[in-house]
Amino acid sequence: MVAIAATRYSILALSDGTPPPALREVVDRLRATLLPLGDAREGERNLLGAKIDRFVGEADRQVILLAHGAGCRAAAWWARLSPSHYVQRVAGAILVDPVVEDAGTRFASPATLLPFRSMTLDSTGRIEALAREWGSEVMPGDGATRGGALLRLIDRMSGAVVAHDVRTAEKLATLR
Repeated sequence: MVAIAATRYSILALSDGTPPPALREVVDRLRATLLPLGDAREGERNLLGAKIDRFVGEADRQVILLAHGAGCRAAAWWARLSPSHYVQRVAGAILVDPVVEDAGTRFASPATLLPFRSMTLDSTGRIEALAREWGSEVMPGDGATRGGALLRLIDRMSGAVVAHDVRTAEKLATLR
C-alpha cells in the first residue's frame, strides 16, 4: 500500500522545526516534500500559504497533507482560507500531535470543518475539542508515531480515498 500512497498522491509535510523521527521516516520513504513553517511573523505566514498553494496547484495528482505540531494549525488555516480550486485537490490530511494553543493568532481561522477527510493523532489526550472543530477522526497517537505505524495510517487514508473514488465512479457510471 505504501506504493499506492507514493505513486497516487503527492505528499506535503508541514512541520515547525525538525520533524520527529517517525515523520522524517515517512517524508524520506514516500519522497514527500517537507515545508518548514518559518517564524511567527505575518509575512512568513503569508509566504507559507503561497508555498502551499503553489505545491497543491502544481501537483500532478491529489495531495495528502501530513502535518506535525504547529504544522497542523497551519494546514487547517490554509484549508479554511484558500480558494476551493486549491482545497479540492487535497485528498486528506494526517495531523500529528497538533499544538492545542495557537501562540497568539499565528494561524487563526474560522472555526469550520476542514473541507477534506482528516485523521488527528493525539499522544497528549488533550486535542479532542480541536479535532472535533476540524471534523477530524481522532486516533490514539502514542503508538502511531513510532516505527511504521504512521506509514500504515497513510496507507489507510489513501486506501479509503481510493475506495471512495471507485464508489463515486460506479455511481456516475449508473447515471448514464
